[in-house]
Amino acid sequence: MITQIMIGWLATFVTGGLIWFFWERIDPLRDIKYAEQFLKEFGAACISIFFTIILAYLYGNLIITLIPSSFIEWLSKFGVLSLPLWVRLILAYLIKDFCFYVIHWFMHYNKYLWKTHLWHHSIQQLWWLAAQRTSFTSRFLFQIGFLAFPLLAIPPEVMFYLGLLSALHENWTHSNAKWRSWMGMLEWILVTPRYHSLHHTQVGAYNLGSYFTIFDHLFGTHLDPESINPDEQTFGITNQPITWQKIIGI
Repeated sequence: MITQIMIGWLATFVTGGLIWFFWERIDPLRDIKYAEQFLKEFGAACISIFFTIILAYLYGNLIITLIPSSFIEWLSKFGVLSLPLWVRLILAYLIKDFCFYVIHWFMHYNKYLWKTHLWHHSIQQLWWLAAQRTSFTSRFLFQIGFLAFPLLAIPPEVMFYLGLLSALHENWTHSNAKWRSWMGMLEWILVTPRYHSLHHTQVGAYNLGSYFTIFDHLFGTHLDPESINPDEQTFGITNQPITWQKIIGI
């Protein structure tokens, strides 16, 4: 399992490097001194690798312990597990994103859960590697939605490639990419860099989705990036030191 995780993290850095080389460097939103930022964010990414390894084993045991075989049999009885793989993939992604949305909403509106999310929102220079700055408790909570994939019998070999796709999307949505109007067409369904980067500004708890924008539209947390001038916004929470409590998320 550690080998797969390390391969996944290698893919994270490879895809992030490609995003930087072909996107951030060519069409940046802001001028970032990457050499000054890299060591800080690389250190945060290494911490996150350690958290991911722990959680991979933890969730592996939780699936065995907390999900009874009777529940799997119930899903099979109603024909859910016999649906085509592509249908189950769509269902799993929707369940995962809904769980992410609900947890993310509570993180912003509950003073205790907000502590789990502070480290991520301390990012003041938004670029692809900064996406990895996620506390242990925050990462633990956000992983809950991924349980939909094994529950819907998504094969492990497919899960591996989905993990790579997830890393690529996370890097892209946190990238230092200029806000372009063509992104608005994708934002009817998908989260784009400008859609998510708006969430990191001072406008408030909007645009909470991970992959899809549907739940923001349904529950009133959608904010159109076209209505905001990015040059008038700042990223991150200012004047708060990074402590071990923020890194753990307590």
